[in-house]
Amino acid sequence: MWIEDFTTPGNRTNPFQAAHYGLKSGWAAPVRVGNRLIAVLEFYSLQSHQEDRECIATVETISAPLGQMLARSREEERVEELHHTQQILLDTIEDGICAVGESGAVTLLNPAAAKLLRGDTQNLVGKTLHELLHGNIQAGGTCDENCLLLGALRQRKATSGSITIFRHDRSSFPAEFSLTPILDNGHFSGSVLSFRDITQRYALDRMKDEFVSTVSHELRTPLTSIRGALGLLSSGILGQLNDKAANLLRIALSNSDRLVRLINDILDLERIQSGREPLAFRPVALNEIVQQAIDGMHPVADAAGIQLIQDATAVQLNADPDRLLQIITNLLSNAIKFSPAGATVAITLRAGSSGVILSVIDQGRGIPADKLDTIFDRFQQVDASDSRQKGGSGLGLAICRTIVEQHGGKIWAERNAVRGSTFRVLLPFQPLIELSSMETPLVSSDQGLILIADSNDVTRATIANQLRRHGYSVLETASIQQTIDALWLDKGTQIPAKIEAILVDTSLDSLNGWEILPLLRKHPAAGTIPIVLLSVDHKDPSQPLPAGADGWIPKPAQDQALLYELARVLSAPGEKARILVVEDDLDLARVIGAVFSRDGIEVKLVHSRQDALDACLSFKPQLIVLDLSLPDGDGFNVVDWLRQNDSLAHLPLVVYSAREIPPSERSLLQLGPTQFLTKARVQPQQLESLVLTMLRRSRQKKESEMVDSYAQQAISNDPSSSRYASERQ
Repeated sequence: MWIEDFTTPGNRTNPFQAAHYGLKSGWAAPVRVGNRLIAVLEFYSLQSHQEDRECIATVETISAPLGQMLARSREEERVEELHHTQQILLDTIEDGICAVGESGAVTLLNPAAAKLLRGDTQNLVGKTLHELLHGNIQAGGTCDENCLLLGALRQRKATSGSITIFRHDRSSFPAEFSLTPILDNGHFSGSVLSFRDITQRYALDRMKDEFVSTVSHELRTPLTSIRGALGLLSSGILGQLNDKAANLLRIALSNSDRLVRLINDILDLERIQSGREPLAFRPVALNEIVQQAIDGMHPVADAAGIQLIQDATAVQLNADPDRLLQIITNLLSNAIKFSPAGATVAITLRAGSSGVILSVIDQGRGIPADKLDTIFDRFQQVDASDSRQKGGSGLGLAICRTIVEQHGGKIWAERNAVRGSTFRVLLPFQPLIELSSMETPLVSSDQGLILIADSNDVTRATIANQLRRHGYSVLETASIQQTIDALWLDKGTQIPAKIEAILVDTSLDSLNGWEILPLLRKHPAAGTIPIVLLSVDHKDPSQPLPAGADGWIPKPAQDQALLYELARVLSAPGEKARILVVEDDLDLARVIGAVFSRDGIEVKLVHSRQDALDACLSFKPQLIVLDLSLPDGDGFNVVDWLRQNDSLAHLPLVVYSAREIPPSERSLLQLGPTQFLTKARVQPQQLESLVLTMLRRSRQKKESEMVDSYAQQAISNDPSSSRYASERQ
């Protein structure tokens, strides 16, 4: 652009400005970078000049490199400003940030990272990221293929989670991290790691867990009273209820059971996560545990119209079988609960080089993508209404995840391509943790051997599982001939098996109970064994039992009815038993007393340590039910005092407490035969079954000791018998 005279009318320059500065003419040239205008070069003169093309060409030639220089200068300023902003961000952010090069070495870290790692930035830069965070594992440990950080670095994929970071001074802290790969046009050029110390969060979680645990423990005693009282009402202790009252009672029982399950789940999770429930590892056949879980869930699946299928893959691994059964049962329960009638739930096992993947595949409504991870958190469900409509506490999957992680494994959920969901559990063949042989069952498995004769495989397995959970050993038969053969321990020498009771289906081998009973009663090994009939028909209370039968249980057998009837027939008539119940909660004590009163047992209730000591001397109990929390002491004081009295030091004892008793404390509470039960987890009716069994065992032991004493006395009084005994020895 060239202007010869600013004063000429029609030009776009302000004449006043030109005249003010005495300017006559001027010209300008654009400064461009590519097609972008970044500046204008302007030249002015006090004299008038005609347009000079050569001059304009020279200026334009100069403007090209000048534009590049200006652009570069501005870009450098912008980069400097951006770098300054980034530095401020890196210096002020509280999370640790590390930049990792393509080789895996740390190229940059912010002051927060250096502070968290307790090191100097210059000394930390250059180390590989894995060496920086896991290079100082305590006790000479090393990371394996299951290391989350190592796997993310090798696979170069975005990963987040929780790990333990080990500093160079051998200290450590729990951290939450996120590792993100940097891709430049699809080419991997490094990663960015952010991490933060979550020690305080863990401390808050522990405080919360302790609070929930304390509240839950305090709820156990009143809940046990409520559940026990409702159980007594449902058993007909006050007579037959009308339909309206029976329905209200059913609602109360159902919701009290739901609350009991919630509290037990909370305490289970807290106990497992705190390490107070050590796993009992041993070689197990995973396919057999899967079959056991399927057998236990068959009645629920049949009622919902769901088919359960399992592949026949045989897999052996080291694990805690009870906890694995808990995981599989929970996953099956969820799959059945959320699948429509007519659907199929499948369990598959796929063995790999280092472990096995168990998959539970359903055809239900599926899980939204944003819930696939969160459903394993506590109190999380896909739909907020699920807890009301489907039941459950929202803790089952959290418990499953904790148990799986204790096995050194992993659990996750996937959306199926068509419909439904798949839950997968990865379990290593040999967990890389210290194996424990400690096992603390709820009730010891010495309740006696029960023979179940039922041709229905599902029903027989269900009842067998019910009895095993409560400490009974079980022998299963499916026909009359198998039942008769099972009565002999050794058929050749006619040694009878030590069977405590026989549960027989009234339609075994298409016979009815009246035809089966004479066959069993004629057998020399079954003449005195109590026989309980299992029947789909409900017995009329006004009608007597068939001749030869000792009890009657309607099918499907409920835990309460099964345990009560079994305990009743096993408690043979004899001296009226005396039980001392030491319980500081008056309501629960009265419920326990009412439960035992229907068995014709003399019960004395006391509520303090001193009353317990006095009652032991005056009442002379044959068994003690003891709570550990007493207003003037505790159960440990009572047991110490009993041990110092020879006549009381070997009494059968049931410790019935609101808290779980760890193995380290059980030895301090041992008298004679001793059982440890937890309130809410074991209801008063189940306590009744155990106590009756312990009384029967105690009476049998005394009778056996008396027989041995009489025999020994007879031998000592008969010289020929003495010589015969010496010859035999």
